[in-house]
Amino acid sequence: MSQTDRHLNKTQRLQQWFEARPRWDNASYGEFMHVGANQTIFRIVLQELEIGAETVVLDTACAVGGNARWLASLYGCRVFGNDIDKDALAVAQDLAEIERIKDLCNFVEAPVDALPFEDGKFDLVISTDVFDIAEVKRVLKPGGHFVVSTLIEDQDATFKSLATEWGLEQESGQDVTSLAFAFHRAKESEAQLLLQAGMIPARSLVEIMNENISPYTRGARHFLMRLRKPA
Repeated sequence: MSQTDRHLNKTQRLQQWFEARPRWDNASYGEFMHVGANQTIFRIVLQELEIGAETVVLDTACAVGGNARWLASLYGCRVFGNDIDKDALAVAQDLAEIERIKDLCNFVEAPVDALPFEDGKFDLVISTDVFDIAEVKRVLKPGGHFVVSTLIEDQDATFKSLATEWGLEQESGQDVTSLAFAFHRAKESEAQLLLQAGMIPARSLVEIMNENISPYTRGARHFLMRLRKPA
């Protein structure tokens, strides 16, 4: 963290990050970068897991590491995060320092399909949409868990069929499409107000509609799943 950044609190550091981004809608997800912009729905699938100081977690495609830092703060577990965005990782590390959990956090630059971790390193891998299932399975310990919130465009897919396709065992599944669609609709309305106020360009509203609204109008669904790697 730079000498200047050391004087920033968490809110100020996040605001600095969002203001520097070329796309306004990054801010709509907050630091956790998933539907709902908080940890409520993740806790649904985490509540039956035993997570503690000995648990090792990977937040793949972590962005600013919101999910990883949340787990480290809540459970005292060791967390890793990977992303290809150097700036996002710098924010993640700064926020870990501000939150006094930097000793529990390790953020590395790497794509989801080439994770720089040994086989079977993690007890838990989490993802919000962007992941490579082959790499997830490789770095998971036998018996380890994969918790994922993801958009599913295959209208025939089920929790069971996805688990089978991915070579994992389904433990729980929630269809959170209604929540996801309502969330994005709310962000569309928010963008319309900001556009009217001259705070964002028209292209930001178009991007939100094309990328975040259109998949659901075509029949896509949003799944929240907890899966297990066979022992």
